[in-house]
Amino acid sequence: MSQAYDHCNDFVKRFSYERYLSTLYAPIIARPSLIALYAFACEIARIRELVNEPMPGEIRLQWWHDALSGTDHGDVMHNPVAQAIIETIEHHKLPREPFLNLISARRFDLYSDPMPTINDLEGYCGETSSTVVLLASMILSGKPADRQLSDASGHGGVAYALSGLMQTLAWQASRHQQFLPKDVMERHGVDANALRGNRSNDAVWAAFEEMVELSKKHLDDCESALEGIDPSVLPAFLPVFQVELFFNEADKDSFEPLQVCGGAPHMRRVWHMWRTSRRLTKLSRK
Repeated sequence: MSQAYDHCNDFVKRFSYERYLSTLYAPIIARPSLIALYAFACEIARIRELVNEPMPGEIRLQWWHDALSGTDHGDVMHNPVAQAIIETIEHHKLPREPFLNLISARRFDLYSDPMPTINDLEGYCGETSSTVVLLASMILSGKPADRQLSDASGHGGVAYALSGLMQTLAWQASRHQQFLPKDVMERHGVDANALRGNRSNDAVWAAFEEMVELSKKHLDDCESALEGIDPSVLPAFLPVFQVELFFNEADKDSFEPLQVCGGAPHMRRVWHMWRTSRRLTKLSRK
């Protein structure tokens, strides 16, 4: 497990730095399992980037589905991420269904279909992001999730995923993907071709602002749900609140939605996570 964990640790540090940082706030004994979970989430999310057409992506997703459901293709344990996540699932007795639902939801990434509605987008974010927050919380607490934790994870994961998608609108368009919901685009009169430019028109701005406000609402609901929660689960929510850094950037007059946001400087992210940790700890004591 040590070599598999080392691989996962480097992988998460490279592709999901805020999640890597958050594990440093968790008990040492829980860190390998959290890293395995986050590596799995990154691995599945990156499949679209690694294939040129849907079929190879479908094959990769099916391999992961079979690996986690027990009908593996080939020697699963030769894949360090698969080895780490399977051992994590078995050690913590985690339910497999959320993992399989996450894999199924990521099939949307492989195609160029537009996201139909806001509700569909929130459902996608729930399956691909809220699930990860919830499973991380279960690893940390050592017990099944109650209603309060499920609510906090649901809202937090949606806020996290929505913010990430709103930071990459132009990049998505360059890959012929459209996560900005069709109903939102129609409501504001957004032409899909406008998302392929480098300057936002009024319609794009209006749609972008609506989605950012939705993300902020989910974050507020997440924070409300964390009041009085078991403090052991708080490290699972630290990556979620990093989206506040994006909100700060989006509020600036110089911000452009169709320019890929590079994110806050390293030390600002570290500082913000430390402050968030203190804030959430106080919230859990109410």
